[in-house]
Amino acid sequence: MEQDTSLCEECTSLDRKEIKSLCDKRKPSDGLAVRCVHGQSAKKLEALKKYLEIFCIAMKSKFRNRIFLDLFSGPGLCYDRNNRIFLNGSSLITLGLSNPFTKHIFVDSDPTTLNILRLRCGKSNPILLSSIEFMNVDSNSHIDEILSKIPKRHSISVVFVDPNGLDIHFETIRKLSAFPSSMDIIIHFSVFDLKRNLGNYKSGNEKADKFFGCHNWPRNSDEWLPFYRKQLANIGFSGIEGDNELIISIKTSTDAPIYHLIYASKHLRGLEFWRKVKKSIELPDLFPY
Repeated sequence: MEQDTSLCEECTSLDRKEIKSLCDKRKPSDGLAVRCVHGQSAKKLEALKKYLEIFCIAMKSKFRNRIFLDLFSGPGLCYDRNNRIFLNGSSLITLGLSNPFTKHIFVDSDPTTLNILRLRCGKSNPILLSSIEFMNVDSNSHIDEILSKIPKRHSISVVFVDPNGLDIHFETIRKLSAFPSSMDIIIHFSVFDLKRNLGNYKSGNEKADKFFGCHNWPRNSDEWLPFYRKQLANIGFSGIEGDNELIISIKTSTDAPIYHLIYASKHLRGLEFWRKVKKSIELPDLFPY
């Protein structure tokens, strides 16, 4: 964790749009652009790291091929604009594990972002650079190509799905579920995007339809998460949190949810790992849906 003691020059939404959600105003020690994030994103990254630590220790002697697939990798480093610190993103977290994966697949549709990630990975952990495959493709339209990089035998994968909003299609999740080897998935479920654009999604915009995998998704916000879980169960995931369980949620300063983390696994053992992670995170950062 790198501390930034300088004052934050607040960027505008136009600034972020022009540089693909990257921040070039904050300067970490490597001099490369970062992704500016909400302060509570640290909890998401903490949960991911704890899960991967448990997973990698448990699976090290059981599977020859252990793959981490990051479908929306980003630049590898985040800037927490609320607490003024730099945080390792999902990619750098995986490279820093004491029991690392045997293969890493980092996907991003923006070539500039992916090139920054490539440079950053080379600087942070050059020993593992040969285990990384960088793919400059769209995760939804190229999911078959992405999955072709994963060994079908003697393998187990963790897939991190952390888009900006509802940018993951359920058809993509369906193809992940159909992959013949074991696979655990952690999904960013954007409540904020759904609520902000609900009228638009009701009136013909297909984004929410593609996210839920159907047109008849519930319009009542209380039903969104249970419905999505049922969709996951219908395509073969058995290790899914119950509707009455506490969930990991990233919230605003007024406690309004921005997004939830949804966990799904083909095996119940993975769900046991995820529940251990939830117990290790302070209860104020969890809440019943």
